[in-house]
Amino acid sequence: MKTLLLGLILFPAFLHAKEPGSLNGMTKPEVKIVREWKSDDGKSLQAELLEYSETEIKVNTSKNFKIVRIPMERLSQEDRDFVMAMVKKNSLDYSLTDGKFATQMVEGEFTKNVSEKGLKYQIKGNPKWDGKKRYPLLVWLHGAGQSGDDNTSQAAGSPRQLYNEEAQKKQPFFMLMPQCPDRAIGWKNEVADNLMALITDLSDNLPIDKDRIYLTGSSMGGAGTWGMIAKWPDVFACAVPLCGGGDASKAETMKGVPIWIFHGDKDDSVPVEASRKMYAAMQGVKGNVQYTELPGAGHIITDQVYGKPELGEWIFAQKRIPVAGKKR
Repeated sequence: MKTLLLGLILFPAFLHAKEPGSLNGMTKPEVKIVREWKSDDGKSLQAELLEYSETEIKVNTSKNFKIVRIPMERLSQEDRDFVMAMVKKNSLDYSLTDGKFATQMVEGEFTKNVSEKGLKYQIKGNPKWDGKKRYPLLVWLHGAGQSGDDNTSQAAGSPRQLYNEEAQKKQPFFMLMPQCPDRAIGWKNEVADNLMALITDLSDNLPIDKDRIYLTGSSMGGAGTWGMIAKWPDVFACAVPLCGGGDASKAETMKGVPIWIFHGDKDDSVPVEASRKMYAAMQGVKGNVQYTELPGAGHIITDQVYGKPELGEWIFAQKRIPVAGKKR
């Protein structure tokens, strides 16, 4: 591989005899970065990175100490990926106050919004958080009775004990409450796809820890929880389905997801056998599962379940396990 002298062969139009001023929109790296930069045609240049943006970089050559500006399209794919990862990190650092979803971040409040796919949702975050940190995302799936388009009803039964002010001080996290538009569809098909698109959009544009995305729901939302982790098992760090059944034939697919099941043994809406069946199926594939059956409890168990201090501790201790062969 040829070594470039003064950057003249690869970047003649960007060579400067002295230090130029910072370009608008350019960012200086947080630590010193010296690497062998490669062009798209295989040539190389040993240089220190001085500034970067999504369109170009500015480097100081190690051999001749000349300042060179290099357009991104002239870099190898590996170097473009390296720079864009830093650009992406910077955008997340400021996303709480200056980003796609910044206007939806109001301290201590949920805001009502509509996703690009038309799914209505409420979200709670805090613009005063340290944007350089990454925070968990907890997704709540409501039951059939809260379906509709008012973007309000889905809060009924939600895990308030986990997102109240006291809990948020102990463990800050983003809380997402989507609303299913049609109980006849439930958290399946296009509704599930639209929700997954929203989760992806949020986690790509807010300081969300993608290894700590949690899912929980009750009744239809419990069934939706099973359905979502069966379809996207590599997304969620854990799942907590309440009084909702799933597809036992998908147990093998879900076995890597930590699951805590809850059901009341006197449930007259969704038979307790639905959760017992899923628990047995997950045990059969040696899944990471535990089951709590509530003696004497009926269908409405959200306050009883989400009020358990050990549940919140368990949820926020979970981290997603990498899946071999998948890039996240």
